[in-house]
This record gives sequence, structure tokens and C-alpha cells, in this order.
Amino acid sequence: MNLLAGDLGGTKTILAIYSNENYPKKLFERYYISSKWKSFYSIFEDFIKHLPDHISLPEYGSIGVAGLIQNQKVKITNLGWDIESKKLSLLSKINNIELINDFSVLFYGIPFFNRNQYEVIQGTLNSDYKNNQKLIAIIGAGTGLGMSRGLITPKSISIFPSEGGHREFAPRTENEWALVNWLKKKLNIQRISIERIVSGTGLGMIARWKLDDPINESHPLQKILKNMDSDKSDSTDLPSLVWEKAKNGDKLMTEALQLWLNAYGSAAGDLALQELCSSGLWISGGTAAKNLDGINSSNFLNAFSNKGRFQSYLKEIPLIVLKDPEATLFSSACRARLSAESNGRLS
Repeated sequence: MNLLAGDLGGTKTILAIYSNENYPKKLFERYYISSKWKSFYSIFEDFIKHLPDHISLPEYGSIGVAGLIQNQKVKITNLGWDIESKKLSLLSKINNIELINDFSVLFYGIPFFNRNQYEVIQGTLNSDYKNNQKLIAIIGAGTGLGMSRGLITPKSISIFPSEGGHREFAPRTENEWALVNWLKKKLNIQRISIERIVSGTGLGMIARWKLDDPINESHPLQKILKNMDSDKSDSTDLPSLVWEKAKNGDKLMTEALQLWLNAYGSAAGDLALQELCSSGLWISGGTAAKNLDGINSSNFLNAFSNKGRFQSYLKEIPLIVLKDPEATLFSSACRARLSAESNGRLS
């Protein structure tokens, strides 16, 4: 029996078929640019249509979704997509398809991740969950900012979903205050959430804020920005450009990246302090997987632990970066396997 796994995000969507072994192995995969499709249903039908003849239709599936799921329904706001698991079952004849938050589903992968799928950047990871009674938390900046927390024991995995990335951003410096005020005017909104800044999109906005200063009108990125703004089909990845320029010594983009890493580290520290996640804080999301050096820098780590009287406590919390860009996909397969096992479909 095979398993269906999915990772549905604002930027990309991946669907795959996995084996039902203890460590699920990927048998088939298709990658989609989310914005190029009218709906997730059209992506899903395309995937089922292209399944090779030698791969049998799965009986169980789990799809990690970047959104708030209620009664197995979810709305992907940035894409205008409405998705129901029942309709996916009707389209595919796969009776057991579950929608689950893309950060919550990672808890099902944590017990099975191989050492090459993650990097410990602070403390010591205790992977023995036999007597574990301490919380684990997850944070990750991608298109938005995801958060979740949970408890893993030998008998169960308890997850407490969160939309903490939508909490209000609290500026700590004059630069951050100036950025928040600029964002309010730029976006014509009265409130700035954390993910407006701590996300891949947020890094791009920080770069735009820096470039908006007349003193930087001759910066090389100005021409690229004009092309992006005039041509909506332009697929330039601005956050990746910021990282690239910073690594090559661009002073302005280095300042933008440092501000972003400080804000990210501070948000991660606030989450760790709120949840007291003594069993570890996992850092996920595309930006972490692609830019481990930045997450493992003093900009991030100092901001993480700079919480006054709790500084020593935060310096002891294990920090683990998920390097595998398909961690959500793999975790979805682990969740689907657990569902099949719970229903007696695996011996």
C-alpha cells in the first residue's frame, strides 16, 4: 500500500507518493508553481493523471497546508483557493485524505528525520522521547511565518497549532520603528504582523524600504525593482537576491539582512520563552534551509537569547535547523502512515 503526501504553500506545491515503510521512501513526485494554477484541485487532478502505471493509487494521504484548517477545509488567502478534503477524495477515489497545517505536520516527521536532514546550532538534541514531558516548538519563515508547538511521547503526538506569525510586530530599535511606519504607509494598513517582516516576503520588503531612501537611488537593485513592479509576470526572487548581494559584500543589503535576522531571532526567542520548549525549537521554512549560515550567525543567535533575565535559559534550549527542503513533504508521508497504522491497514 502506498501513501500520498503533499506540501501546499503560497509559492510552490509538491505532491508525492511514498512507500509505507517505517522510514517512508519517495516513489514519485511532481512540483508545481502555485500561482500558475487556478486551483489546488486542478493541480491535484494533474498529479493523479500523471501517476505512472506501476504505482498503485494510495489508500491514505496527508497534505501539509500553509493555512488555518477548520473541519478539513482551508482557504489559501494569497492564492484565493478554497480546499476541502472530501472533494479531493471524490476527485481521486482516495478515501482517506487529511489536510493538516504545514507546521503541525512536522511533528510527525521529527522522530524519523535522519541526521542529514537537520543541523543542531545550539545545545544538544535529545532524540529519546521515552520519558519526554517537555514541549517542542517549531518556527519557520517562508512565504509567511509559521509556528506550532507539541509534545512527542512513545504513545502519542500531541500538537497545538498556532497562527502566532500573525501577532503584532513589536519594534525594538529606531530602525525597526522606521520600517514599521514605512510598511504601514506602503501597504495602507494600520497594523503590522510579525510575518510582514519575518518571512521571505518580509526580507524583500526590508530591501525595498532601504532602497526607497533617495540616497540609494543609484543602487544596482533599483533597475531590477522597476522591472519587477512594471512586469507582473517577472519571477525575480528578491529575497534570494538580497542574500546573494549581502554575501558578496553589498553594504546596503547586508544591513537589510542583519535587520531581518535580528527580527527573526527575536521572534524565535519570544516563542521559546512563551512555550518553554525545553526539548528544542526547530527552525523550518525555505529561508533556513537555503541560508543556514545566516541562521547560525550572531545576528540571529544573540537576538534569540537577548531576553533579559531569561537569557541563560534560552541559551540552553536546543536549536535545530531543518535543512531538508522537503521536510514537510516527508512529514506528511509519516502522518499518512500513522493514520493507516491506526486503522489497522499496516501489519
